Amino acid sequence: MCSQLQAAKCPVEYLFLFDGSHSYVAAYTQRYRAKLTPGKESEAETEALCAFIQQFTGIEYNKLLETLLPLSDLEARVNKAVDLITSSHKNVSRDMLHFAASTFYHKLKAADRYVPASKYHGNVTLLRAKASSEYGDGLGSDYKLHEVCDGKVSVHVIEGDHQTFLEGEGVESISGIIHSSLAEPRVSTREG
Repeated sequence: MCSQLQAAKCPVEYLFLFDGSHSYVAAYTQRYRAKLTPGKESEAETEALCAFIQQFTGIEYNKLLETLLPLSDLEARVNKAVDLITSSHKNVSRDMLHFAASTFYHKLKAADRYVPASKYHGNVTLLRAKASSEYGDGLGSDYKLHEVCDGKVSVHVIEGDHQTFLEGEGVESISGIIHSSLAEPRVSTREG
């Protein structure tokens, strides 16, 4: 998105990435795609929605698979995901949850196809979870951001894993890093 803004002559002063990169997402989607039957969109939809539901519930993966896969289409799977989540989270808006579940699938699908067409011209701050996941293994400390950025890549390691580093002390650390970065005088990529 930042590269597109730059191509449209819109300045981008700061880019903070939260435990992710183009390579991180590709590793994530490739791992799941390897389990799927080519051309069976129902399997891809089910896999994505299982991951989405498990963020909110403790329902076993195999039980979710048995529940979602036989359904007729994405809309039916999203509706069932909303039902499963709201059965234990009564105060969550069904409309908001429906939107979140549906867009989660579409974002994963778009990310799976994404290959950076150009380099980002600027500095990047990666806020990386301390507890590594299998998706980050082999990507290096900057998750290969140096390949798609011609500026400086700063990596800050935050306590927690991909899910929990945005909680508790992690939030305070992240807030402090962002605040400090915004307070520093900017050096252009050509100067720095």
